[in-house]
Amino acid sequence: MSASGSSSGLPRNLFRALLHPWVWRVAWRDSRVEARRLLVFASAVITGVAALATIHGLRGSLDTGIERQSRGLLGADIQVSSRGGFSASDQEAIAAMAEEVASEVSFSTMLYWVDQDAGRLVQVRAIQGGYPFYSNIVTDPATSPDERSEGQGIFVEPALLEQFAESVGSQVRLGQAEVPVLGTITEPAPRSGRFAGIAPEVYTSEAVIEASGLLESTSLARYYLYLRLAEDADSMAIQERIRAMNPDESWRIQTPESRKERIGKVLDRFEQFLGLIALAALVLGAIGVAGAVHAQVRRRRDTIAVFRCLGVPTASAFAVFLVQACLIGGVGAILGGLFGALLHAGLILGFGAAFPVDLPTWPRLWTLVNTTFAGFAVCCGFALLPLMGIRDIPPAAALGGGESADRVGKGRRFLRALPIYLFLFAILCLLSLMNSASVGRAVQMTVALLIAFLVLTGLAWVIVRLARKIVRPSWPYEFRQGVANLYRPRNQTLLFLLSLGLGVFLILSVLLARNLLLEQIRISEAETMPNVYLVDVQPDQVDGVREVVESEGLPFLESAPMVTMRLQAVNGEPASQLREEGKLPDWVVRREYRSTYRNTLNETETTLAGTWPVEVGQGPVPVSVEEDMASDMGMQLGDTFTMNIQGVPMEARVAHLRLVDWSRFNLNFFMVFPEGVLEGAPGFHVATTRIPDGASSGGLQRVLAEQFPNVSAIDLTLILEMVREMLGRVSQAVELLAIFTLISGVSILIGALLHGREQRMQESVLLRTLGASSWQVRRILLWEYATLGFLAAIAGALLAVGGNVLLAIYAFEAEAQFFPGFVFAAVFGAIGLSVLAGSLVSRGVCNAPPLEVLRRI
Repeated sequence: MSASGSSSGLPRNLFRALLHPWVWRVAWRDSRVEARRLLVFASAVITGVAALATIHGLRGSLDTGIERQSRGLLGADIQVSSRGGFSASDQEAIAAMAEEVASEVSFSTMLYWVDQDAGRLVQVRAIQGGYPFYSNIVTDPATSPDERSEGQGIFVEPALLEQFAESVGSQVRLGQAEVPVLGTITEPAPRSGRFAGIAPEVYTSEAVIEASGLLESTSLARYYLYLRLAEDADSMAIQERIRAMNPDESWRIQTPESRKERIGKVLDRFEQFLGLIALAALVLGAIGVAGAVHAQVRRRRDTIAVFRCLGVPTASAFAVFLVQACLIGGVGAILGGLFGALLHAGLILGFGAAFPVDLPTWPRLWTLVNTTFAGFAVCCGFALLPLMGIRDIPPAAALGGGESADRVGKGRRFLRALPIYLFLFAILCLLSLMNSASVGRAVQMTVALLIAFLVLTGLAWVIVRLARKIVRPSWPYEFRQGVANLYRPRNQTLLFLLSLGLGVFLILSVLLARNLLLEQIRISEAETMPNVYLVDVQPDQVDGVREVVESEGLPFLESAPMVTMRLQAVNGEPASQLREEGKLPDWVVRREYRSTYRNTLNETETTLAGTWPVEVGQGPVPVSVEEDMASDMGMQLGDTFTMNIQGVPMEARVAHLRLVDWSRFNLNFFMVFPEGVLEGAPGFHVATTRIPDGASSGGLQRVLAEQFPNVSAIDLTLILEMVREMLGRVSQAVELLAIFTLISGVSILIGALLHGREQRMQESVLLRTLGASSWQVRRILLWEYATLGFLAAIAGALLAVGGNVLLAIYAFEAEAQFFPGFVFAAVFGAIGLSVLAGSLVSRGVCNAPPLEVLRRI
C-alpha cells in the first residue's frame, strides 16, 4: 500500500497514471457499459452549469450594454440638480464650463381629463435645449426640441391614453391651464424624477407650466442643468468646481459613471441572489456525480480487487474512475454552457425590451468559458471524495473476502480527505466570488450554502430514521416492504432525498417569500389604513383640504407638516468629513430629510429610550429619532447634530428614540421635532384619507383640482398594483432558476433509480419466487417511490417553512404567516414526481424472467 498510495490525500503518482493510455482505454470501455446511467447524471450537471451560465451571461451582457451606452443612461456628461433652483449667476458660471447646456424643471402633480371625471398622478418635465445630448426624444407626430419647448400643449406616454381611452387632441387640465394633447412619447429622455416608474411622464413647455400656476405653489419641483463637455475636458475637475460653488451640498451631481454604478449595485444584489440558486443547482449536480461515482465504485468493487491482484497500482485504479467522473463533468459542463448560451439568446430576443439598455444576443465568450470550467472543476472535485474508498479495497475482495484491508478510523479517514474538502471549499468560494465583489461575502455565501445542504441532509437522515421506527407490523405488507426498501444495502436514499428535497425547498421558499410580501401589502390595505396621500398642501390650505375631503364623505385620517433639511454635522464634526472617513454612509449625508413637528406619538411608533414630548429650552433642540436612523448616523441618546434647513443651521440633540412600524402606510418620519420650532420654516403638509374598496378617487381629485390645483392625490392602490406586478416578474425569474435546481434533482433521482434497478429486479424475482404476484411487487415499488417523495417533500418543506419564519421575524419584522396550500401542493407534487420517475425507470422490473435474472446473480 505504501508503494502506491500516500498516507493522506490523493494516491501517489496519480498525475502520471492519468497520462497512461491504459487508464483511458479501461475507463472508456467501462463507461460504455454504464453509458445510460452516467449520462443521466451528466444531465444534472447540464442544468446546473446552464443556470450559472445564464445568470452570469446576462450580467456580463448588461455590463457590456451599460458600458457601451453609459452616456445614454444619463443623456449628458454631468447632471446638476437642485430643489431650490439656480440663480442666473450660477447658471452662467456652470454654462461656461461646458460646450452645451440644457435645463429642465420637473415635478409631480395631477393631470385631469377635461371630458372625464378622472385624473392621474404624472411627472411633468419641461426641457429647454438639446437634452438628451447622446440620444433623441422621439414623439408621434415627430417634433424638434424647439417645437416641444415652445408648444402650447403636452406630450404623454401612450399608456396614459390607453388607460383613459383618450387620443391625441384631447383636452387636459394641468393646474390652472387647459391644454391639448399634442402627441405621444415613443422614446423618452432618461428618467430623472423621483416617481420614475410609478408616475407616467408628461412633456410640456415652460410657458404651459407658468400658465398652470403650479410652480408658484408646489414645493416638490426639482431643477436640472445638463452639461455636454468637450472631448478633452476634465470631468472630475469640473465637478469639483461645481461643488465648490455649493458649500452646503444642496446640489446633487450625477455622471454616467455614477448612474452606471447605481444600476450596477441593483444588478449586483439581484445577481447574488439568483447566482446563489444557480450555484445550488450546480453543487447539487456535482453531488449527483459524486453519487454516481460512489455507486460505480461499489458496482466495480470486484473488478478493482482483481486489478489489485494483478499488481495494478492504486493510483491507476483510482485514475480509471476519476477519468469517468471527468467525462461526466466535462460533457455536462460543455453542454450546460451551450444550453446556457441558447437560453441567454432566447431571453434577450423574448424579453430584451424589459432591460434598461440594449443587450447583445449572445453572452461573452469568456463568461461561458469561466462557468463551463467552474462546473467541470466542481464536478471533478466532488468526485474525489467517493474515489478515496478505492484505496481501502483489498485484493482479497476478489474472492469475496474482507471489506477492507486497512480499517481506517473515521477520524483518520476525515484527515485523509481534508485536502479535498479544502479544495472544494476554495472552488465554491471562487464561484461565489463571481456573484460578489467582496471576498468576505463570497465566503459567507459559501458557508450559507453548505449549511443549507448540511441542514437538509440532517433533516433527511432524521426523517428516514423516524420513518423506520414509526412503521408497525400491523400495517399492510406492501407498504411495510416499500419502506423497508429504503434501507436496502447500497441504497442511495439520502442522495434521493437531498436532490428532490432541495428542489422543493427552493421553489417553496420563493413562493412563501412572495406570499409573505403580498400578505404585508394586504395588511397595508386594511380598512383602517390610508390609501390616498394628498401631497404639497400649503399651510394655509390644510383646513380647506380637510373640508373638501369630508364633504366627499371621506375620513380625514392624518395631516403632518413637512420641512426639508440636510444633515450638516454630528457631534460637532462635519458630516462630509465623517463620510470621507467612512463613519457615515454616503446616503445619510446626501439625503434630503423631510421631517415633521408634533408633541405626540402616533399608533405606529413605540418609545425605546428617552421621553416625548420634551420641553424646548436653551441649547440644542430636542428631537425624536427613529432607531435605525440613529444607528446609521452613529448617534445615541444625548448626542448632538446639526441640520441645515434650507441654508439655516439648527443645533439639535437626540432626546428620544422611536421604533417605527414602516409596514403601515401612516405618516412616519425619521426625525420628529417638537412644536414651536419649525413652524416658520418653508414647507408643506401631507394629508391622508381612505377611499372605500372598489370606489374611485376621481371625484375627490376633480374637486381638489378646482379648488387646490397644486395638491397632488397619490392613489396607493395603483402603486400597490405595480408592486404586485413587479413581485410577479421577480418571482418568475427566481422560480425559473428554482425549477433548474428541481430538474437537476430529478436527473439525480432518475440516475439513483437506474443504479438501483438491478437490485429491484433481483428483489422482484425473489418475491415472485416466494409467491408474490407482479401486481404486489408493483405496489411495493409504488409505495417505495411515494415514500421517498413524501420524505423528500417533508424535509424540503420543513426547511422552507423554517426559513420563511426567520424571514418574517428578522427581515420583515412581521408575524410569521403559514400558507398550508403551498406546502400541501409541494408535498403532493413531490410524491407525484417521485412516483412518475420511478415508474418510468422501473418499467420491466416486475416482468423480468426469473431464470435470466438468477443467472446474473
